[in-house]
Amino acid sequence: MIPTHHKAGNIPGRAAACILLVLLHACSSTPEPARDTGRVVIERNVVSGNENTYQNLIAQAAVSASPQKEQLLFQAAQLLRNLDRDEDARLLVQDLDTTTLPLDLTADILLFQARMESDLGQKSRALELLNHPRLDQLPRLSPAVQMAILLYRAELSQASSLPLESVLARIQADKLIPLAMVPTNHEQIWNNLIGLDAGRLTTLAEEERRYEYQGWYELGLIGKAFQYNLDRQVVELARWKTRWGRHPAAVYLPQALQLVESMAEERPNRLALLLPLDTLAGVVIRDAFMSAYFDVMQFGGKVPEVTFYNTSNPEDVMPVYNRAVAAGAEMIIGPLLKQHVAQLHGVRSLPIPTLALNNVEGSRPLSPNLYQFALSPENEAVQLANKAWQDGHRYAAILSPAVSTSDFYRRKRNSFIDQWLTLGGEIVTQEEYREDITGIVESLLDIDDSEARKAALSDLIDEEVQFIQRRRQDIDFIYLIAEPGPARQIHPTLAYLYAGDIPVYASQDVYSGIPRPLVDNDLNGIVFGDSPWLLSPGDELKNRVSTLFPQNTALTLRLQAFGIDAFRLYPRLKQLESVPDSQIFGATGLLRLEENNNIIRELRWATIEDGLARAEGPE
Repeated sequence: MIPTHHKAGNIPGRAAACILLVLLHACSSTPEPARDTGRVVIERNVVSGNENTYQNLIAQAAVSASPQKEQLLFQAAQLLRNLDRDEDARLLVQDLDTTTLPLDLTADILLFQARMESDLGQKSRALELLNHPRLDQLPRLSPAVQMAILLYRAELSQASSLPLESVLARIQADKLIPLAMVPTNHEQIWNNLIGLDAGRLTTLAEEERRYEYQGWYELGLIGKAFQYNLDRQVVELARWKTRWGRHPAAVYLPQALQLVESMAEERPNRLALLLPLDTLAGVVIRDAFMSAYFDVMQFGGKVPEVTFYNTSNPEDVMPVYNRAVAAGAEMIIGPLLKQHVAQLHGVRSLPIPTLALNNVEGSRPLSPNLYQFALSPENEAVQLANKAWQDGHRYAAILSPAVSTSDFYRRKRNSFIDQWLTLGGEIVTQEEYREDITGIVESLLDIDDSEARKAALSDLIDEEVQFIQRRRQDIDFIYLIAEPGPARQIHPTLAYLYAGDIPVYASQDVYSGIPRPLVDNDLNGIVFGDSPWLLSPGDELKNRVSTLFPQNTALTLRLQAFGIDAFRLYPRLKQLESVPDSQIFGATGLLRLEENNNIIRELRWATIEDGLARAEGPE
C-alpha cells in the first residue's frame, strides 16, 4: 500500500511519478473483482485541486480495481497538468492499458494523451493515438466526444500535411457540430480539398458512393481544376448546385465559391503591364504572363485587353503609371524594379488596383490599392527556419558565401538568423566559404581544433599519437546557402569529415531547376523549398510554356512561375482580400494575402533523392 502521509511533491516530478506507478502495480498484483463497470464520479474540485487532492487520488487508485484505478489515475493526471506538471501527467497515463476499459473512458484518455503529445511537438504520435483501433467504435460515444475527437484528428492531420485525412474527419464531424460552427468547418474542408491534385479529386469523386463525400469531392474538383478559368468555374458551379441542391455544402457554400460569380463580373477588362523590357527578367515575366493568358483563351475563358509599358529607363515611374491610367487601364501589374515600387509605396491615393511585382519590406503601403507580390529572399529564409524548427531542430550551423558585391545571400542569412532566434533556436556556429571548401567546413565543425589537440598531445609526449578526428557534437542541422556548384563540393565534404549524419537544409539556390541525377547525387538528402513550377515536371501548362518559351536556369524558371502567377492573381485579389485564410495554388507557391497587402507565397518542400528533387506532400 502507498502510505497516505507520503508527499510526492517532495520528490522531483519524474521520479515521484515513476515511484507511484511502481507502487501501484505492486499494490494491484491481486486486484479485487470489479464492482462496477461504470465511471467513477469525482467532485468538481478535483480538477482545480492541489497536491493533497493528488495524493488522495493516488492513494485511492492503489486500492482500487480496474476500471476505477485507471479512472483515478486519469483524474490525477488531469490534476497534474493543471499544476503545470505535464511530464508527470504524461508519465502517469502513458502505460495505461486501454484495451479493456469502458469505451468512453478510453476515448477520454486517448484524447488527453494526444493533446499532451501534440503540445510537445509530437504531432504524428498524437495522431496515432487518435487513430487507435478502439476508436473505430466512435459512433458508440456521445456526440460531444465524437466531435472533439474528429475535429482534433482533422486539425492534427492538417498540421501533418495529410489534407485528405483532415477532410474525411471534418465531413464526419459536420453532422455533430453546432450550427454556428458549420460555416467554419466547411471552410476548413474546402481549404484541404483544394490542396489535393485535380486528378486525385477526380478519382475520389468517381469511386465514392457516400452522398456527402462525393458531393464535396466534385465541389473540390471545380475549385481546383478550373481555378484559373473563372468563366468555366461559374458554369461548373451552377451545374453542381443543380445536382447537389440538398448537399450540406450547398447550404453553406465555401466563401471562395460564393465570390466566383461576382469576381467574374467585376474583373478588370483592361490591364497595363509595367515591366523593364530591356532586361531578361522583364522579358521572361512578360512571356510567362502571356502564356497563361493564351492558355485561358485556348480553353474558352475570357481574357482582358493588355498593354505593355517599358519601365527600363525612367528614374521616376509615376509618369508611366499615370499614362497607363489615362489610357484607360482598370488595373496595373508592375512595376518590377524595387525603386519603382518604393515610389508607389509612398503615394497615398493610387487611382486603380495595382499589383506591384516587388515589395518594400516591413511596412504597409499608404494606398489600399497597392498590393505587393515578390520573390522575396527574406520570406524564403523565414520559411526555412520555420520548417527546421517544426522538424524538431534547435541548434543551427550556418554556411554561406563570402561577402560579394550583391547582398542577396546576406539578406537570406540575416533573415534566417532573425527568425531562428525569434523562435528560440540557437546559432551554434557560422562560416563563410570562398574557394577553400574543406578548410571552411573543418572550421565549421571544429575539426581544426581537434587537429590542434592532437598536435599538442604529440608534442607533449614526444611521439606520434594514433588519432581519429572528431567533429563538434552540438549541431543538429546545417543551414546551407549555396548554388549547385559549391553545394556539390560542400555536401560530400561534410560526409568526409564525419558530419554526413547532420541534416542539411539549403536555400533554393541549391537546385538548378533541371533534373540532373548524375551530378546531383552529391546533393542527396538535402532539404529545400522552391516554387512548385520547378518541382512539377508533369504540369501541362509548364510543358506548353516550355515549348513556346524554353528556359534552362533556375532563375529564369522562377521568373517564369512569377509571370504565370501575376496573371492568375489579377482576377482573384478580391477573394484573397475578402475571405479569411483564402489561398490560391500558384506556380510560385501557395499564395495568401497578409494584412499589409503583401502576397506571401508558401514554398513547396523537396528532398534530393537519387539526384532528383522529390517534392513532399500531395500535388
